[in-house]
Amino acid sequence: MATESPQIAVVGSYNHGLSMAVEALPAPGETVLGGDFAEGVGGKGSNQAVGAARLGAATSFVGCIGEDRFGDAAVDLWDEEAVDARDVRRTGATHTGVGFVIVDGDGENAISVAPGANSRLSAADVRDARETIRSADVLLCQLETELDPVVAAADIAADAGTEVILNPAPARELPESLLANVDILTPNRGEACILAGHDPAADVPESSLLDALSDLGVSGVALTLGADGALVDDGGTREHVDAIDVDVVDTTGGGDAFNAGAAVARANGQPLAEAVRFGNVCGGLACTAFEVVPALPDRAAVEAYLAP
Repeated sequence: MATESPQIAVVGSYNHGLSMAVEALPAPGETVLGGDFAEGVGGKGSNQAVGAARLGAATSFVGCIGEDRFGDAAVDLWDEEAVDARDVRRTGATHTGVGFVIVDGDGENAISVAPGANSRLSAADVRDARETIRSADVLLCQLETELDPVVAAADIAADAGTEVILNPAPARELPESLLANVDILTPNRGEACILAGHDPAADVPESSLLDALSDLGVSGVALTLGADGALVDDGGTREHVDAIDVDVVDTTGGGDAFNAGAAVARANGQPLAEAVRFGNVCGGLACTAFEVVPALPDRAAVEAYLAP
């Protein structure tokens, strides 16, 4: 049930980000000279948790980081952003996750991730955070960790009546035990193609992708299409939701901002199409600045954009 102060639980990854701007993404075997370089906080799970907190949700994060300076930076971030990280485990067995991001002159990006401690997040860790998940209005997950903790989190949430939103990134085959507990899937086009059994760049009609995703047994799908907005399937009712018009600087954080916004709107009781509209505003605004966390919008920025 939604509350006036939405409660969001995020189970997922933290990655320390290393970002470089280039004129054009390199081809295989090619070396290109870059421009601006930035080092900072990131990871889909953490980004979405920070995004939800900035939008006014009481947000908790469940994850795993290393006992290194990158892990220290994560703790500082969550303290600064008022994200409850009591359910984050630190391990000395491996490094904190690291993401390498290259952004071209059009704002498009290529990303590679070394999971590190993210791969150590276990179903047992998630079960230790059971009360955090059970008390949330919405559970938001991604796939930058092993599948077992995601399956465990969705199972706990479904048992408690907590809505489960899965951002299936990076896309992979999903077990029925997970899909049975997912309420809303939020893939981009490439991820939707993979989930539907196609090459990520396959020329498949979007209506066919929605058919395939709905056949997975989830009750709602938000197929994100970047500048073309999103297609929503809410139990068989389909609707196109426009993106907002912005000057794109860096698309890297757009998907995370969208998912954070959609999750907060759902926790506030909004219908799926309206939640996607709110998420599109969040995602669009996040594309107007370089790096992810600095670009994630707060509630005031979103409301200023939505104001008549």
